[in-house]
Amino acid sequence: MFNIIVRARKDAKAIQYINERNYGGYLKVSTLGGGRRLEEVRDSLEEALESSYIPILLFGEKEKELAKDIMAEIKEPFFIRILRTKKVRNMRVDELYSHIEEIKARFRLGVSWDNDHYILTPENQLGVEINPDYDIYLAFGEGFRRNMKALLDVDPGDVALVLRKTMNVEEYYSGPNKIAEIAKILGRPTDVRWKIPALENVSLKKTVKANEGYIKAFEKASIEFLEKFKDKNVVVPWSGGKDSTAALILASKVFDDVTAVYVKMEYEMPLTDEYVEKVAKKLRVNVVKVDVPMPIEKHGMPTHANRWCTRMKVEALYNAVKEIENPVLVVGDRDAESAKRRLKPPVIERHTPFGKLLEVMPIKFWSGAMVQLYILMNGLELHPLYYQGFYRLGCTVCPSLAQWEIDLLDRLGYLPEIMKNKRASDV
Repeated sequence: MFNIIVRARKDAKAIQYINERNYGGYLKVSTLGGGRRLEEVRDSLEEALESSYIPILLFGEKEKELAKDIMAEIKEPFFIRILRTKKVRNMRVDELYSHIEEIKARFRLGVSWDNDHYILTPENQLGVEINPDYDIYLAFGEGFRRNMKALLDVDPGDVALVLRKTMNVEEYYSGPNKIAEIAKILGRPTDVRWKIPALENVSLKKTVKANEGYIKAFEKASIEFLEKFKDKNVVVPWSGGKDSTAALILASKVFDDVTAVYVKMEYEMPLTDEYVEKVAKKLRVNVVKVDVPMPIEKHGMPTHANRWCTRMKVEALYNAVKEIENPVLVVGDRDAESAKRRLKPPVIERHTPFGKLLEVMPIKFWSGAMVQLYILMNGLELHPLYYQGFYRLGCTVCPSLAQWEIDLLDRLGYLPEIMKNKRASDV
């Protein structure tokens, strides 16, 4: 979560309007009391920084010197932007909102390179393209490298940084070098648009270590956010994927009792049962497992136009939650997953058959790379399929599977017969 800090109360009023309109009021908005010199705002600045929320400081052109002085005073991570106007409140609301969205994206996409490891930073010395709908993740694991070489004739090295753009187009970095662009567009063959052999030695261990402070700052912000809901009984819908696992770790650090609901679809990704059992034991959380059959013979294969399986999954989750008194769902939704998710506020109210249900998103502003590093920092492994080349996990018959994922499942011996038959009939 973020704390947007401005100089004057009238500036804060403009930001608060955006906060209420676009973020449900769940960001923080702070003011420096109107002063223009550091000695005039020091007390207000210290008060604003008492929150664990990540600071974003927005100033007008008249406050350049103040911004420079403040920059030397506060600890990272933070970001300061001088707007092209004398006062923050003079800028159009939608333009202000665009600045906030772009800065938020900087925190999850910005990267620098230091000899043999990556460092997350909104300053973005590496020059990764910043877009509110992009994500970054780390590609690592012997299986990932082996499968990339076998299926695509692309060698990503032991650890690659991947910028995931819209339409599932991915840019691969090895150290500071951009080494490939691969299109994994749904419904089309995987396309290696270009590649160059320019591998660097990248240390995953050093990347984890170098980013501990950054990730812990975001952890503290997410914990402060979750503490607003300590009067409720927490339920984490847990798929075994990286995002819901990170949400589960956070919830386990805030709430005394955490219930994880694992809705297992009939065509669930392989190895998930074992992973869920192993992680639940380590985190000491209660797991409610719900098995959901998928009557494909009745409904046909799931399609984008008819996601009957999703309705069954949601229904199974709600049935598991309805017996819990005063529940709150802690979910692993993130901005970078889709524009639709980015536009949702961090807290929404669902209308279910048994009443209203709050759904909160503590990792909404994190990147895939941040999630991966957070899980590793907490002494856990990722789901085994991430080490084989998967970016996300779902079902093995999901209509959102890219050809790359289908080919991976087939290569690993996990593609169900019904999908093999479908592939044969499509040829």
